[in-house]
Amino acid sequence: MNRPGSVGFVVLLILALVTGVYGPIALADTGSASPAVTEPAPTETRSATMVAQADGSPLITQETQDFDETTFEITVHENGSATWTFRYERLFANDDNATAARENFETFAEEFEANETDLYDGFTNQSRTLTEIGAQTTGREMDATNFRRSAQVEEQFTATGASGNESTATGIVEMSFTWTEFGVVEADRIVVGDVFERLPLASNQAIVIEAGGDLTFRSIEPDDGQYAGTSLEDATSVRWSGQREFIDGRPRAVFDRPGAGSAETGLLATMSDLSLGWYLVGALLCVGIGVAAVVWYRRRGPGSEEVAATASDSTDGSAPPPAAADTNGESDGEPEPLSDEELMTDEDRVVTLIQENGGRMKQVNIVEETGWSKSKVSMLLSDMEDDGTISKLRVGRENIISLEGFEPEATKSPFDE
Repeated sequence: MNRPGSVGFVVLLILALVTGVYGPIALADTGSASPAVTEPAPTETRSATMVAQADGSPLITQETQDFDETTFEITVHENGSATWTFRYERLFANDDNATAARENFETFAEEFEANETDLYDGFTNQSRTLTEIGAQTTGREMDATNFRRSAQVEEQFTATGASGNESTATGIVEMSFTWTEFGVVEADRIVVGDVFERLPLASNQAIVIEAGGDLTFRSIEPDDGQYAGTSLEDATSVRWSGQREFIDGRPRAVFDRPGAGSAETGLLATMSDLSLGWYLVGALLCVGIGVAAVVWYRRRGPGSEEVAATASDSTDGSAPPPAAADTNGESDGEPEPLSDEELMTDEDRVVTLIQENGGRMKQVNIVEETGWSKSKVSMLLSDMEDDGTISKLRVGRENIISLEGFEPEATKSPFDE
């Protein structure tokens, strides 16, 4: 299949997103990559630059920050869309003046979350460009929606023996959007990867593909992706990291769709494939006719009046005994009712969890209790805050999540008394 000429710029635009937001790190790390990545042909360079300038977003902004690690997280959903999260991490221990570096980052993070900066505007514009080029590549109607951003400092504690615990502070910036029609949705599976062309990774970069909802991995390419668990089918995500360059259409992941194929693999479909479907239909008709004949005979046939009279003349006048119950005590074919937990949405789970912890929790504890990824919890809490379900307060280096009426005293208005 012939691809449009601009498809190859998907890789360049991904690099432009990295260099546009955090130029020094990306340029330094990709310096030893293949010439196709670091020294693109003049026509490719001009095209990528024109695309970037056409939407008015500069490739390099004044709000640059040096970061140690970059992760591209792609969570694939059951409808074929995907949530793309660009996650940047900066370890302050790597700075000569860690205290000053942390203070500068916290100032940057406060401004970044409070206002739609040029940095964030550039990200949204470039994300829309990515989906436009992906649509040209695949012929599917794609769009970039549901943009989110967050910036915060996270503390990680490590045991150091008799001296106690040592904390490591990391500055984290996340920007995400939903890419509609990202994957190819088929009858029994979802396939992703056809938008990639010569995708490169630097030494400090990684790409992670996650199975959203009830999706399960069927296969991945390249097959050297890292995942937790004993089998790919049980894994929730696959990670490729380190300096490398993928071939066209890679990385590629195939997911099994929940409940897909049940109609084709049922008894009727199987017998139909064996040209036995009509025999089954005929057998069912014969059984139905036989049952109807027995019922008619008992009600209308010879002796039916005597049977009715005998029943009416019974000494106690009671009705016929009911049919015997199932010896196992189970209802005949009745489905098991869904539990309250299965009926709960993600928002309900978070609210219940906060209620169980006194109406107020740290965001990091919500991540630990639910087992969800940090990016999922961050975006979910942002939506809940927009809806007024919870409130979020930055206290020092942590986010405190509160239900209405349980906010810390410092956040309440004097008019609430």
